Amino acid sequence: MRLNALDSFIKEIVEEAGESIISKFGKVTSGEQKSARGDIVTVADKASEEILISAIRKKYPYHGIVSEEAGELPGKSPYTWIIDPLDGTSNFAKQVPLFCVIVALAKGNSIQNAAIYDPIHQEFFYARKGVGSYLNGKPISVSNEVELDAMTISISNVQMRSSLEQFAHWRSLTALYTTHYKAYGSAGITLASVASGRSDAYIVGGAYPWDIAAGSLLIREAGGKITDLAGNAWKWREKNQQILTANPKLHRKLVRLISHV
Repeated sequence: MRLNALDSFIKEIVEEAGESIISKFGKVTSGEQKSARGDIVTVADKASEEILISAIRKKYPYHGIVSEEAGELPGKSPYTWIIDPLDGTSNFAKQVPLFCVIVALAKGNSIQNAAIYDPIHQEFFYARKGVGSYLNGKPISVSNEVELDAMTISISNVQMRSSLEQFAHWRSLTALYTTHYKAYGSAGITLASVASGRSDAYIVGGAYPWDIAAGSLLIREAGGKITDLAGNAWKWREKNQQILTANPKLHRKLVRLISHV
């Protein structure tokens, strides 16, 4: 993929933020608790966010920003940046090398550009609307697995924002067909794994816009489908999102399974 000026800017800032995080990996092992038990913020989150917001504000002063830690920073433009400066903070604090920087750019309700950067493994996942999805410059695509009993799936419940009953229900339904589960502890890493065919499907409850926005474009441009659990269109501004993503054929089967259609 040939990067244009905007692509290059996004790549530059997520890599700079990633380097900041890596410099603190193994040194920062605790943080402040936020709204829920296990939901923490560390100095690494804040430093990464400062890098991203400062760069965006300098280059695109009229754009809006929605960030996990800073909240919504309104702009005077149809463009909004949606960022998670450190997705997988719990992994980071426990020295589990699965976390990432997430940046998406929306024009109105449409995600136009998306980046998920895994600084430990130096993997830069990138998508531009209408151009495709890429990992370190090479095209990626979702898996072609269509059988429920052969799929590898991730199921998560962000900070327990969906009920335990819902979470148990999703697990019990899928467990009728498969025992192949993966848990990454990072929505960004999980979505990137589906987009690149490393995993076949993902169900997540209680997600925030910054968890899903970039991954949604990666998956669509990689040939996958992302909706709510009933198969309805996904909208990035919705709160407490319940999301299902997979390749189109497997997605259809999972919607039927979960909705009992």
